[in-house]
Amino acid sequence: MKNNKIIAVWGNPNSGKTTLSIKMANELAKNNKSVILVLADSYVPVISTVLPFTETKEQSLGALLSSVQISQENILEKCIPVMKTKNLSVLSYLHSENIRTYADYGKERVLDLFILLKHLADHIIVDCSSMVHHDLLSRGALEMSDQIIRLVTPDLKAISFYDSSLMLLGERKYNVENHIKVLSNVKPVMPKDSISNHFGGIRHELEYCEELQQQALEARLFESLTDKSSSGYNQQFSSLMNEIFSEEVVAEKEEKKARKPFFKRREDV
Repeated sequence: MKNNKIIAVWGNPNSGKTTLSIKMANELAKNNKSVILVLADSYVPVISTVLPFTETKEQSLGALLSSVQISQENILEKCIPVMKTKNLSVLSYLHSENIRTYADYGKERVLDLFILLKHLADHIIVDCSSMVHHDLLSRGALEMSDQIIRLVTPDLKAISFYDSSLMLLGERKYNVENHIKVLSNVKPVMPKDSISNHFGGIRHELEYCEELQQQALEARLFESLTDKSSSGYNQQFSSLMNEIFSEEVVAEKEEKKARKPFFKRREDV
């Protein structure tokens, strides 16, 4: 696809990476985009907490990465469809798996995976592990992504995390200076102004949303937020999506304008 993108979502622990990744993937799918959501964390596989009643049929991301050969067909076999959602599937480590479950794989395998994925869907959303220095797949996602969303919770632990972790991403290939920085899970009592000043360049804010929290607890994150109290989050989320995919929207509008009718209207003849 001409305008397809790999979007990596990274952030400090408990910053809402999985939640935002699911919401983004779901929104794109609702707009008739084909999407593959990659849940990259092998330390805490989340598939059973976000899709607990879905049969996986041994469709493990770990098995895919450690296989003898990787191909588009292999990837599609391991994709887990999301029920009642068109054009959206998930790649994930499965419940009870860990870093010792499968054989080790190298960087080339990770790069091959993302290259192949980009030919299989309009968009790839990668929910990265916070500890990218320990996770080759998440680190590869930061390197290969067209856009990286960096979530920051407005607290002192986030400062400590990034003061340590960003030093490990000093190479140009990680494009740290161009990450879209987003304050996440913001509550009124939090020192968001102080945190924003510390990091600089915070472009978006996602407020704490009670309905979103309830969805996470009940494994309903693939559903839309419909409560009136969620309107603030929905507006902030839309603003973030508009920035990331604005070029695509413009390209689609120009493409539609370029399509001329085969027959002229009578009044034009």
